[in-house]
Amino acid sequence: MPPRFRRPDLMTFELVPDDEREDDADLVPDDPEPGQARRRLADLRDRAVARWRALSRGGRVAVAASTAAVVVAAATAGFAPGLLDARAERLRAEAVHGLPGAVGDLSEPLTERWELTDGTDELTTLAGGLVLTTQGTDAVATDAGTGREAWRHDVGPYPTCGPQGSFRGDASTPATVAVCLSGAADDRRVTVLDADGAVLGERPLGPARSDAYDEAAPPDAPVVVPAAGGALAVAEGVTDATAPWPPDGVPDADTLRRLRADGWVDPTLRVEDALTGEVRGEATLRLRPEDLEQCGMMQDGGAEPEVMINPAVGASPTDVTMSVCSTSVLMTPGGTVIDAATDGWTQPLPGGRHVVVSDQKSTVLDDDGTVVATVPGWLVPPAVDDDPDGSFLVLPDLGQAVGQLQLRAIGADGAERWHAPLDDIGGVLARVAGVVVVQDGGELVGLDAATGAEIWARDDLLRRTADGSGDWLVGAVTDGTRLLVGISGDGDRRRLVALDLRDGATAWDRQERGYLGQLQSVGGHVVAVDDTVHGLG
Repeated sequence: MPPRFRRPDLMTFELVPDDEREDDADLVPDDPEPGQARRRLADLRDRAVARWRALSRGGRVAVAASTAAVVVAAATAGFAPGLLDARAERLRAEAVHGLPGAVGDLSEPLTERWELTDGTDELTTLAGGLVLTTQGTDAVATDAGTGREAWRHDVGPYPTCGPQGSFRGDASTPATVAVCLSGAADDRRVTVLDADGAVLGERPLGPARSDAYDEAAPPDAPVVVPAAGGALAVAEGVTDATAPWPPDGVPDADTLRRLRADGWVDPTLRVEDALTGEVRGEATLRLRPEDLEQCGMMQDGGAEPEVMINPAVGASPTDVTMSVCSTSVLMTPGGTVIDAATDGWTQPLPGGRHVVVSDQKSTVLDDDGTVVATVPGWLVPPAVDDDPDGSFLVLPDLGQAVGQLQLRAIGADGAERWHAPLDDIGGVLARVAGVVVVQDGGELVGLDAATGAEIWARDDLLRRTADGSGDWLVGAVTDGTRLLVGISGDGDRRRLVALDLRDGATAWDRQERGYLGQLQSVGGHVVAVDDTVHGLG
Protein backbone atom coordinates (compact mmCIF):
# COMPACT_ATOMS: atom_id res chain seq x y z
CA MET A 1 0.00 0.00 0.00
CA PRO A 2 1.22 3.55 -0.52
CA PRO A 3 2.77 5.31 2.47
CA ARG A 4 0.69 7.36 4.85
CA PHE A 5 1.91 10.91 4.46
CA ARG A 6 0.76 14.02 6.25
CA ARG A 7 1.25 17.00 3.96
CA PRO A 8 0.59 20.52 5.28
CA ASP A 9 -2.15 22.54 3.60
CA LEU A 10 -0.88 24.65 0.72
CA MET A 11 -0.73 28.37 1.38
CA THR A 12 -1.79 30.84 -1.36
CA PHE A 13 -1.12 34.55 -1.66
CA GLU A 14 -3.22 37.24 -3.41
CA LEU A 15 -1.33 40.10 -4.99
CA VAL A 16 -3.70 43.06 -4.39
CA PRO A 17 -2.56 46.60 -3.43
CA ASP A 18 -3.25 47.36 0.22
CA ASP A 19 -5.35 50.43 -0.56
CA GLU A 20 -7.60 48.39 -2.85
CA ARG A 21 -8.29 45.54 -0.40
CA GLU A 22 -10.92 47.25 1.75
CA ASP A 23 -12.50 49.50 -0.87
CA ASP A 24 -12.84 46.79 -3.49
CA ALA A 25 -13.49 43.71 -1.36
CA ASP A 26 -16.46 42.78 -3.56
CA LEU A 27 -14.88 43.36 -6.96
CA VAL A 28 -15.86 39.90 -8.23
CA PRO A 29 -18.81 38.35 -6.43
CA ASP A 30 -19.09 34.55 -6.11
CA ASP A 31 -21.98 34.40 -8.62
CA PRO A 32 -21.77 37.44 -10.88
CA GLU A 33 -24.78 38.37 -12.99
CA PRO A 34 -24.42 38.33 -16.82
CA GLY A 35 -22.25 41.24 -17.95
CA GLN A 36 -21.42 42.31 -14.38
CA ALA A 37 -17.90 40.80 -14.45
CA ARG A 38 -17.14 42.55 -17.76
CA ARG A 39 -18.30 45.88 -16.39
CA ARG A 40 -16.15 45.54 -13.26
CA LEU A 41 -13.08 44.55 -15.31
CA ALA A 42 -13.62 47.58 -17.57
CA ASP A 43 -13.90 49.74 -14.46
CA LEU A 44 -10.66 48.31 -13.07
CA ARG A 45 -8.94 48.96 -16.40
CA ASP A 46 -10.06 52.59 -16.51
CA ARG A 47 -8.91 53.19 -12.91
CA ALA A 48 -5.54 51.54 -13.61
CA VAL A 49 -4.97 53.72 -16.69
CA ALA A 50 -5.81 56.82 -14.66
CA ARG A 51 -3.30 55.85 -11.95
CA TRP A 52 -0.62 55.12 -14.57
CA ARG A 53 -1.06 58.57 -16.13
CA ALA A 54 -0.83 60.19 -12.68
CA LEU A 55 2.64 58.59 -12.06
CA SER A 56 5.85 60.46 -12.76
CA ARG A 57 8.26 59.04 -15.36
CA GLY A 58 10.45 57.56 -12.57
CA GLY A 59 7.42 55.96 -10.97
CA ARG A 60 6.42 54.40 -14.29
CA VAL A 61 9.94 52.94 -14.68
CA ALA A 62 9.78 51.42 -11.17
CA VAL A 63 6.37 49.88 -11.82
CA ALA A 64 7.54 48.46 -15.14
CA ALA A 65 10.63 46.91 -13.52
CA SER A 66 8.59 45.28 -10.79
CA THR A 67 6.09 44.00 -13.34
CA ALA A 68 8.93 42.47 -15.38
CA ALA A 69 10.21 40.69 -12.25
CA VAL A 70 6.75 39.22 -11.65
CA VAL A 71 6.54 38.08 -15.28
CA VAL A 72 9.99 36.46 -15.07
CA ALA A 73 9.05 34.72 -11.80
CA ALA A 74 5.84 33.44 -13.36
CA ALA A 75 7.68 32.25 -16.47
CA THR A 76 10.25 30.30 -14.42
CA ALA A 77 7.70 28.80 -12.04
CA GLY A 78 7.44 25.70 -14.23
CA PHE A 79 11.06 24.64 -13.66
CA ALA A 80 12.27 26.53 -10.56
CA PRO A 81 10.94 23.90 -8.10
CA GLY A 82 13.04 21.27 -9.89
CA LEU A 83 16.13 23.45 -9.62
CA LEU A 84 15.45 24.14 -5.96
CA ASP A 85 14.89 20.44 -5.24
CA ALA A 86 18.14 19.51 -6.99
CA ARG A 87 20.01 22.08 -4.93
CA ALA A 88 18.38 20.84 -1.71
CA GLU A 89 19.30 17.25 -2.61
CA ARG A 90 22.91 18.30 -3.19
CA LEU A 91 23.01 20.03 0.19
CA ARG A 92 21.59 16.93 1.89
CA ALA A 93 24.26 14.80 0.21
CA GLU A 94 26.98 17.17 1.43
CA ALA A 95 25.56 17.01 4.97
CA VAL A 96 26.05 13.23 5.20
CA HIS A 97 29.25 12.95 3.16
CA GLY A 98 31.90 10.98 5.04
CA LEU A 99 29.57 9.86 7.83
CA PRO A 100 29.19 6.17 8.69
CA GLY A 101 26.44 4.75 6.49
CA ALA A 102 26.68 7.47 3.83
CA VAL A 103 26.88 6.44 0.17
CA GLY A 104 26.61 8.07 -3.25
CA ASP A 105 23.50 8.72 -5.31
CA LEU A 106 20.62 6.30 -4.66
CA SER A 107 18.14 7.83 -7.10
CA GLU A 108 18.50 4.92 -9.55
CA PRO A 109 18.43 1.16 -8.86
CA LEU A 110 21.80 -0.34 -7.99
CA THR A 111 23.32 -3.26 -9.86
CA GLU A 112 26.13 -5.62 -8.92
CA ARG A 113 29.54 -4.29 -10.00
CA TRP A 114 31.81 -6.94 -8.45
CA GLU A 115 31.83 -10.01 -6.24
CA LEU A 116 34.26 -11.68 -3.81
CA THR A 117 33.90 -15.36 -3.05
CA ASP A 118 37.14 -16.15 -1.15
CA GLY A 119 37.87 -15.35 2.49
CA THR A 120 34.55 -13.63 3.01
CA ASP A 121 34.00 -15.04 6.50
CA GLU A 122 36.53 -12.51 7.83
CA LEU A 123 36.12 -8.93 6.63
CA THR A 124 37.92 -5.74 7.59
CA THR A 125 37.23 -2.29 6.13
CA LEU A 126 40.27 -0.10 5.61
CA ALA A 127 40.72 3.60 4.98
CA GLY A 128 40.49 4.52 1.31
CA GLY A 129 37.34 2.48 0.72
CA LEU A 130 39.01 -0.94 0.84
CA VAL A 131 37.67 -4.33 1.88
CA LEU A 132 40.33 -6.65 3.34
CA THR A 133 39.93 -10.43 3.07
CA THR A 134 42.24 -13.43 3.28
CA GLN A 135 42.84 -15.78 0.35
CA GLY A 136 45.11 -18.74 0.91
CA THR A 137 48.19 -17.29 2.65
CA ASP A 138 47.51 -13.74 1.38
CA ALA A 139 45.86 -10.68 2.81
CA VAL A 140 44.04 -9.04 -0.12
CA ALA A 141 42.60 -5.51 -0.29
CA THR A 142 39.80 -4.81 -2.80
CA ASP A 143 38.55 -1.38 -3.88
CA ALA A 144 34.89 -1.17 -2.81
CA GLY A 145 34.03 1.12 -5.70
CA THR A 146 35.51 -0.81 -8.60
CA GLY A 147 36.15 -4.34 -7.29
CA ARG A 148 39.76 -4.10 -8.46
CA GLU A 149 42.50 -5.61 -6.34
CA ALA A 150 44.37 -2.76 -4.63
CA TRP A 151 47.13 -4.89 -3.11
CA ARG A 152 47.96 -8.28 -1.65
CA HIS A 153 50.64 -9.57 0.69
CA ASP A 154 51.66 -13.08 1.72
CA VAL A 155 51.34 -13.10 5.53
CA GLY A 156 51.72 -16.85 6.02
CA PRO A 157 49.51 -19.92 6.50
CA TYR A 158 46.19 -19.88 8.35
CA PRO A 159 45.86 -16.08 8.27
CA THR A 160 43.29 -14.02 10.11
CA CYS A 161 43.24 -10.23 9.89
CA GLY A 162 41.51 -7.45 11.76
CA PRO A 163 40.12 -5.44 13.28
CA GLN A 164 36.84 -7.02 12.32
CA GLY A 165 33.45 -5.63 13.27
CA SER A 166 32.57 -3.16 10.54
CA PHE A 167 30.09 -5.65 9.11
CA ARG A 168 28.46 -6.17 12.50
CA GLY A 169 27.05 -2.67 12.80
CA ASP A 170 30.12 -0.97 14.26
CA ALA A 171 29.59 2.79 13.96
CA SER A 172 33.30 3.55 13.68
CA THR A 173 35.46 4.83 10.86
CA PRO A 174 37.49 2.30 8.85
CA ALA A 175 40.80 1.04 10.20
CA THR A 176 44.01 2.75 9.10
CA VAL A 177 46.17 -0.27 9.99
CA ALA A 178 45.56 -4.00 9.49
CA VAL A 179 46.90 -6.61 11.91
CA CYS A 180 47.24 -10.17 10.59
CA LEU A 181 47.98 -13.33 12.57
CA SER A 182 49.30 -16.44 10.82
CA GLY A 183 50.92 -19.79 11.45
CA ALA A 184 49.95 -22.87 13.43
CA ALA A 185 48.35 -22.47 16.87
CA ASP A 186 51.57 -23.42 18.66
CA ASP A 187 53.68 -20.89 16.73
CA ARG A 188 51.72 -17.82 15.67
CA ARG A 189 53.18 -14.73 14.02
CA VAL A 190 51.85 -11.17 13.62
CA THR A 191 52.24 -8.88 10.59
CA VAL A 192 51.13 -5.23 10.56
CA LEU A 193 50.30 -3.45 7.29
CA ASP A 194 49.06 0.04 6.55
CA ALA A 195 46.04 0.77 4.39
CA ASP A 196 48.25 1.02 1.29
CA GLY A 197 49.62 -2.49 1.83
CA ALA A 198 53.06 -1.48 3.11
CA VAL A 199 54.46 -3.82 5.78
CA LEU A 200 55.09 -1.88 8.97
CA GLY A 201 56.68 -4.84 10.74
CA GLU A 202 56.25 -8.37 12.09
CA ARG A 203 57.27 -10.52 15.03
CA PRO A 204 56.76 -14.06 16.40
CA LEU A 205 54.13 -14.60 19.13
CA GLY A 206 54.49 -18.26 20.09
CA PRO A 207 51.44 -20.32 21.12
CA ALA A 208 48.11 -18.50 20.84
CA ARG A 209 44.46 -19.46 20.68
CA SER A 210 42.08 -17.89 18.20
CA ASP A 211 39.32 -18.20 20.84
CA ALA A 212 38.69 -19.96 24.13
CA TYR A 213 37.56 -23.12 22.34
CA ASP A 214 40.66 -23.49 20.13
CA GLU A 215 41.73 -27.08 20.88
CA ALA A 216 44.75 -26.95 18.54
CA ALA A 217 46.64 -24.62 20.89
CA PRO A 218 48.32 -25.65 24.18
CA PRO A 219 45.92 -25.50 27.18
CA ASP A 220 47.66 -22.51 28.79
CA ALA A 221 47.96 -20.44 25.59
CA PRO A 222 46.35 -16.99 25.69
CA VAL A 223 43.57 -15.92 23.35
CA VAL A 224 45.00 -13.40 20.85
CA VAL A 225 42.82 -11.34 18.48
CA PRO A 226 43.85 -8.61 15.97
CA ALA A 227 42.71 -5.17 17.16
CA ALA A 228 42.58 -1.63 15.79
CA GLY A 229 45.41 0.88 16.00
CA GLY A 230 48.13 -1.71 15.37
CA ALA A 231 47.26 -3.57 18.57
CA LEU A 232 46.51 -7.06 19.81
CA ALA A 233 43.82 -8.06 22.31
CA VAL A 234 45.26 -10.71 24.61
CA ALA A 235 43.25 -12.64 27.22
CA GLU A 236 45.31 -14.44 29.87
CA GLY A 237 44.00 -16.94 32.41
CA VAL A 238 41.72 -18.90 30.11
CA THR A 239 41.15 -22.30 31.74
CA ASP A 240 39.18 -25.47 31.14
CA ALA A 241 37.43 -25.21 34.51
CA THR A 242 33.90 -26.61 34.66
CA ALA A 243 31.06 -26.90 37.16
CA PRO A 244 27.75 -28.78 36.99
CA TRP A 245 24.61 -26.87 36.19
CA PRO A 246 22.41 -26.70 39.32
CA PRO A 247 19.53 -29.15 38.78
CA ASP A 248 16.93 -26.99 40.56
CA GLY A 249 17.89 -23.44 39.69
CA VAL A 250 20.44 -21.10 38.10
CA PRO A 251 24.19 -20.90 38.74
CA ASP A 252 24.95 -19.24 42.08
CA ALA A 253 27.70 -18.72 44.66
CA ASP A 254 28.11 -22.46 45.10
CA THR A 255 28.62 -22.80 41.34
CA LEU A 256 31.36 -20.17 41.45
CA ARG A 257 33.09 -21.98 44.32
CA ARG A 258 33.03 -25.20 42.29
CA LEU A 259 34.53 -23.37 39.31
CA ARG A 260 37.35 -21.93 41.38
CA ALA A 261 38.04 -25.33 42.90
CA ASP A 262 38.36 -26.74 39.38
CA GLY A 263 40.96 -24.12 38.42
CA TRP A 264 38.97 -21.05 37.39
CA VAL A 265 40.84 -17.74 37.71
CA ASP A 266 39.48 -14.32 36.81
CA PRO A 267 40.87 -13.61 33.32
CA THR A 268 42.88 -10.50 32.45
CA LEU A 269 42.47 -8.60 29.20
CA ARG A 270 45.38 -6.56 27.96
CA VAL A 271 45.94 -4.45 24.88
CA GLU A 272 49.48 -4.56 23.59
CA ASP A 273 51.36 -3.09 20.65
CA ALA A 274 51.35 -5.72 17.92
CA LEU A 275 54.95 -5.00 16.85
CA THR A 276 56.73 -4.29 20.12
CA GLY A 277 54.61 -6.19 22.63
CA GLU A 278 54.44 -3.08 24.83
CA VAL A 279 51.40 -3.28 27.10
CA ARG A 280 49.12 -0.29 26.52
CA GLY A 281 46.60 -1.19 29.22
CA GLU A 282 45.01 -4.11 31.05
CA ALA A 283 42.04 -4.97 33.22
CA THR A 284 40.94 -8.06 35.13
CA LEU A 285 37.37 -9.27 34.92
CA ARG A 286 36.07 -10.00 38.45
CA LEU A 287 33.41 -12.67 38.21
CA ARG A 288 30.58 -12.55 40.78
CA PRO A 289 27.92 -15.15 41.57
CA GLU A 290 25.15 -12.94 40.13
CA ASP A 291 27.06 -12.75 36.82
CA LEU A 292 26.54 -16.48 36.33
CA GLU A 293 22.79 -16.15 35.85
CA GLN A 294 23.28 -15.37 32.15
CA CYS A 295 25.74 -18.20 31.49
CA GLY A 296 24.99 -20.76 28.85
CA MET A 297 24.63 -24.49 29.34
CA MET A 298 26.60 -27.19 27.56
CA GLN A 299 26.04 -30.92 27.55
CA ASP A 300 28.21 -33.60 25.99
CA GLY A 301 26.12 -36.58 24.99
CA GLY A 302 24.45 -38.16 28.01
CA ALA A 303 26.70 -36.35 30.51
CA GLU A 304 25.31 -33.97 33.09
CA PRO A 305 24.90 -30.36 31.87
CA GLU A 306 27.67 -27.91 32.74
CA VAL A 307 28.03 -24.15 32.93
CA MET A 308 29.58 -22.48 29.85
CA ILE A 309 32.16 -20.17 31.39
CA ASN A 310 34.83 -19.51 28.75
CA PRO A 311 35.48 -15.80 28.06
CA ALA A 312 34.71 -14.29 24.65
CA VAL A 313 37.25 -11.82 23.27
CA GLY A 314 36.47 -9.39 20.45
CA ALA A 315 38.10 -6.41 18.76
CA SER A 316 36.30 -3.94 16.50
CA PRO A 317 37.54 -0.74 14.83
CA THR A 318 36.70 1.14 18.03
CA ASP A 319 37.17 -1.12 21.04
CA VAL A 320 38.40 -4.32 22.64
CA THR A 321 36.08 -6.40 24.81
CA MET A 322 36.13 -9.51 26.95
CA SER A 323 32.94 -10.94 28.39
CA VAL A 324 31.94 -13.86 30.59
CA CYS A 325 28.23 -14.59 30.95
CA SER A 326 26.68 -11.20 31.89
CA THR A 327 29.85 -9.30 32.84
CA SER A 328 32.38 -7.69 30.56
CA VAL A 329 35.31 -5.31 30.35
CA LEU A 330 35.75 -2.70 27.61
CA MET A 331 38.97 -1.00 26.53
CA THR A 332 40.11 1.25 23.72
CA PRO A 333 42.81 0.12 21.26
CA GLY A 334 45.02 2.62 23.06
CA GLY A 335 44.64 0.71 26.32
CA THR A 336 42.21 2.97 28.20
CA VAL A 337 39.71 1.05 30.31
CA ILE A 338 36.33 2.47 29.32
CA ASP A 339 34.02 0.41 31.50
CA ALA A 340 33.49 -2.87 33.25
CA ALA A 341 29.76 -3.35 32.75
CA THR A 342 28.40 -5.92 35.18
CA ASP A 343 24.70 -5.38 34.54
CA GLY A 344 24.41 -4.36 30.91
CA TRP A 345 26.11 -4.15 27.57
CA THR A 346 28.24 -1.66 25.68
CA GLN A 347 28.09 -0.54 22.08
CA PRO A 348 30.02 2.03 20.03
CA LEU A 349 28.71 5.44 19.00
CA PRO A 350 29.96 7.71 16.21
CA GLY A 351 33.02 9.80 17.04
CA GLY A 352 34.66 7.22 19.30
CA ARG A 353 32.07 7.39 22.05
CA HIS A 354 30.38 4.40 23.69
CA VAL A 355 27.16 3.82 25.55
CA VAL A 356 26.83 1.45 28.48
CA VAL A 357 23.20 0.28 28.67
CA SER A 358 22.00 -1.17 31.96
CA ASP A 359 18.54 -2.08 33.21
CA GLN A 360 17.29 1.43 33.93
CA LYS A 361 19.80 3.89 32.46
CA SER A 362 22.29 4.51 29.67
CA THR A 363 25.66 6.09 30.30
CA VAL A 364 27.39 7.81 27.38
CA LEU A 365 31.18 7.75 27.65
CA ASP A 366 33.80 9.73 25.75
CA ASP A 367 36.75 7.95 24.13
CA ASP A 368 38.75 8.36 27.35
CA GLY A 369 36.01 6.97 29.58
CA THR A 370 34.69 10.36 30.73
CA VAL A 371 30.94 10.37 31.36
CA VAL A 372 29.24 12.63 28.81
CA ALA A 373 25.65 12.06 29.89
CA THR A 374 23.41 9.66 31.76
CA VAL A 375 19.85 9.22 30.55
CA PRO A 376 17.03 7.04 31.87
CA GLY A 377 16.15 3.99 29.81
CA TRP A 378 17.85 2.25 26.90
CA LEU A 379 19.66 4.48 24.42
CA VAL A 380 19.09 3.25 20.84
CA PRO A 381 21.56 4.99 18.51
CA PRO A 382 20.55 5.29 14.84
CA ALA A 383 22.44 3.07 12.43
CA VAL A 384 22.87 6.15 10.19
CA ASP A 385 23.00 9.57 11.87
CA ASP A 386 23.69 13.02 10.42
CA ASP A 387 23.14 14.63 13.84
CA PRO A 388 25.27 12.56 16.26
CA ASP A 389 25.40 15.48 18.70
CA GLY A 390 21.61 15.81 18.74
CA SER A 391 19.16 14.45 21.27
CA PHE A 392 19.60 10.93 22.60
CA LEU A 393 16.91 8.54 21.39
CA VAL A 394 15.83 6.41 24.33
CA LEU A 395 13.41 3.61 25.11
CA PRO A 396 12.16 2.99 28.65
CA ASP A 397 13.49 -0.01 30.53
CA LEU A 398 11.19 -2.64 29.05
CA GLY A 399 10.99 -4.38 32.40
CA GLN A 400 9.74 -1.19 34.02
CA ALA A 401 7.60 0.21 31.19
CA VAL A 402 3.97 0.91 32.00
CA GLY A 403 1.34 1.54 29.32
CA GLN A 404 2.18 2.16 25.67
CA LEU A 405 5.81 1.97 24.60
CA GLN A 406 7.38 5.31 23.73
CA LEU A 407 10.52 6.45 21.97
CA ARG A 408 11.82 9.60 23.65
CA ALA A 409 14.30 12.26 22.58
CA ILE A 410 16.38 13.40 25.57
CA GLY A 411 18.74 16.36 25.44
CA ALA A 412 22.22 16.38 26.99
CA ASP A 413 20.68 18.38 29.85
CA GLY A 414 18.35 15.48 30.65
CA ALA A 415 15.21 17.27 29.48
CA GLU A 416 12.74 15.48 27.22
CA ARG A 417 12.38 17.09 23.78
CA TRP A 418 9.58 14.85 22.53
CA HIS A 419 8.13 11.37 22.74
CA ALA A 420 6.45 9.18 20.13
CA PRO A 421 4.15 6.21 20.84
CA LEU A 422 5.19 2.86 19.39
CA ASP A 423 3.83 -0.66 19.46
CA ASP A 424 6.99 -2.73 19.14
CA ILE A 425 10.29 -0.95 18.48
CA GLY A 426 12.62 -2.94 16.24
CA GLY A 427 15.40 -0.37 16.11
CA VAL A 428 16.22 3.13 14.91
CA LEU A 429 17.44 2.92 11.33
CA ALA A 430 18.36 6.52 10.66
CA ARG A 431 18.24 10.15 11.69
CA VAL A 432 18.83 11.96 8.42
CA ALA A 433 17.51 15.17 6.84
CA GLY A 434 15.35 15.93 9.87
CA VAL A 435 13.61 12.53 9.84
CA VAL A 436 14.01 9.68 12.34
CA VAL A 437 13.18 6.32 10.73
CA VAL A 438 12.23 3.56 13.16
CA GLN A 439 10.97 0.02 12.83
CA ASP A 440 7.71 -0.28 14.72
CA GLY A 441 6.81 -3.96 14.58
CA GLY A 442 6.12 -4.67 10.92
CA GLU A 443 6.08 -0.98 9.96
CA LEU A 444 8.74 1.54 9.04
CA VAL A 445 7.81 4.96 10.39
CA GLY A 446 9.29 8.39 9.67
CA LEU A 447 9.18 10.81 12.61
CA ASP A 448 9.94 14.51 12.63
CA ALA A 449 13.36 14.74 14.31
CA ALA A 450 12.43 18.05 15.94
CA THR A 451 8.97 17.17 17.29
CA GLY A 452 8.54 13.39 17.11
CA ALA A 453 5.37 13.78 15.02
CA GLU A 454 4.70 11.00 12.51
CA ILE A 455 5.41 12.16 8.96
CA TRP A 456 4.90 8.90 7.11
CA ALA A 457 4.52 5.16 7.69
CA ARG A 458 4.92 2.03 5.56
CA ASP A 459 3.29 -1.24 6.57
CA ASP A 460 3.84 -3.02 3.24
CA LEU A 461 7.60 -3.57 3.31
CA LEU A 462 8.07 -6.23 5.99
CA ARG A 463 6.11 -9.44 5.71
CA ARG A 464 5.41 -10.52 9.30
CA THR A 465 3.37 -13.29 10.92
CA ALA A 466 1.31 -13.11 14.10
CA ASP A 467 4.18 -14.49 16.19
CA GLY A 468 6.53 -11.76 14.95
CA SER A 469 8.57 -13.93 12.58
CA GLY A 470 9.04 -13.26 8.88
CA ASP A 471 11.15 -10.51 7.29
CA TRP A 472 13.90 -8.68 9.12
CA LEU A 473 16.13 -5.69 8.39
CA VAL A 474 19.85 -6.25 7.84
CA GLY A 475 21.15 -2.71 7.37
CA ALA A 476 20.56 0.78 6.03
CA VAL A 477 22.59 3.38 4.12
CA THR A 478 21.69 6.85 2.84
CA ASP A 479 22.57 9.48 0.26
CA GLY A 480 20.97 12.21 2.36
CA THR A 481 17.65 12.18 0.49
CA ARG A 482 16.89 8.47 0.27
CA LEU A 483 17.33 5.60 2.72
CA LEU A 484 18.27 2.21 1.27
CA VAL A 485 17.19 -0.64 3.52
CA GLY A 486 18.19 -4.28 3.20
CA ILE A 487 15.48 -6.84 3.94
CA SER A 488 16.01 -10.56 4.35
CA GLY A 489 13.11 -12.95 4.72
CA ASP A 490 11.93 -16.47 5.23
CA GLY A 491 11.66 -18.50 2.08
CA ASP A 492 15.09 -17.53 0.71
CA ARG A 493 14.25 -14.05 -0.50
CA ARG A 494 15.77 -10.60 -0.10
CA ARG A 495 15.00 -7.01 -1.07
CA LEU A 496 16.74 -3.70 -1.42
CA VAL A 497 14.26 -0.82 -1.12
CA ALA A 498 15.16 2.85 -1.53
CA LEU A 499 12.74 5.13 0.34
CA ASP A 500 12.42 8.89 0.01
CA LEU A 501 13.09 10.17 3.52
CA ARG A 502 10.69 13.09 3.04
CA ASP A 503 7.49 11.11 2.46
CA GLY A 504 8.40 7.41 2.64
CA ALA A 505 7.64 6.81 -1.03
CA THR A 506 9.53 4.02 -2.82
CA ALA A 507 12.20 5.38 -5.14
CA TRP A 508 13.02 1.88 -6.37
CA ASP A 509 12.76 -1.73 -5.24
CA ARG A 510 15.05 -4.63 -6.13
CA GLN A 511 13.96 -8.17 -5.22
CA GLU A 512 16.06 -11.32 -5.52
CA ARG A 513 16.33 -14.86 -4.26
CA GLY A 514 18.82 -15.71 -1.57
CA TYR A 515 19.83 -14.75 1.94
CA LEU A 516 21.11 -11.26 2.73
CA GLY A 517 23.35 -10.96 5.78
CA GLN A 518 24.35 -7.29 5.86
CA LEU A 519 24.14 -4.01 3.99
CA GLN A 520 27.10 -1.69 4.55
CA SER A 521 28.77 1.49 3.38
CA VAL A 522 32.48 1.16 2.58
CA GLY A 523 34.19 4.34 1.42
CA GLY A 524 30.86 5.74 0.27
CA HIS A 525 30.00 2.62 -1.74
CA VAL A 526 27.23 0.08 -1.09
CA VAL A 527 28.42 -3.40 -0.12
CA ALA A 528 26.05 -6.33 0.46
CA VAL A 529 27.16 -9.49 2.25
CA ASP A 530 25.74 -13.00 2.12
CA ASP A 531 27.95 -16.05 1.53
CA THR A 532 29.95 -13.74 -0.71
CA VAL A 533 30.62 -9.99 -0.81
CA HIS A 534 28.91 -7.87 -3.49
CA GLY A 535 29.78 -4.35 -4.57
CA LEU A 536 26.75 -2.41 -5.77
CA GLY A 537 26.64 0.76 -7.78
